[in-house]
Amino acid sequence: MTVIYTTQSEPPRKTSRTALLPLLIVLFLVSYAILTMLVLEQGQTIESQRTLLREMLKDSNQLAALKNKLANAEAKRSPDKAAAAAEQKEPDTGSSAAAPKRSEKDAKRSSKSSRSLKEIPQKPASDLEDVRRSTRVI
Repeated sequence: MTVIYTTQSEPPRKTSRTALLPLLIVLFLVSYAILTMLVLEQGQTIESQRTLLREMLKDSNQLAALKNKLANAEAKRSPDKAAAAAEQKEPDTGSSAAAPKRSEKDAKRSSKSSRSLKEIPQKPASDLEDVRRSTRVI
């Protein structure tokens, strides 16, 4: 008879999956908490931007209304000044019916033309002498 001695085999070790499971759960909870905080912060940021845009729209509308009022007031003043200047220049001959009356289009045109135009400065003589350089004004 032959007896063979073998070393006792150790029971298989448990894999480290069970040891990492609590750590993974904690990491997932922390990541979801951070994600939730991020979503809430983005919501607050979007809401604050929405209120800022509404305030800017209100301000823009108020500014447009103010500009419109000023333009209307200026348009009302311009024909009055033009009419007063025309009356001062033309001596009254007694025939006011014979005087041509302005149409609304002419009144609008005169108010537009009465605005001050930007004056373009004259070109210096040195620029006119140099023919190599283009002196176009845009």
